[in-house]
Amino acid sequence: METDLEFSAVRYAIIEAIRSEATPELFVISYRTEQSLRLVIADFCIVATGFSTRDEALEACDAQICSAA
Repeated sequence: METDLEFSAVRYAIIEAIRSEATPELFVISYRTEQSLRLVIADFCIVATGFSTRDEALEACDAQICSAA
């Protein structure tokens, strides 16, 4: 039985939550395919994608306040 490696691999993205009355917040979320991520998150809210680990994504936004979702 063959499996699709792209589908089974978990990746992490940095997402920006934009609020009109507050400073934007960054979150790290996991996803399986970039297509599925872009179906549920607006493109302008996606800061970065393709991180292999959650820690790697958190390090990428280390200079800013970043929450793990």
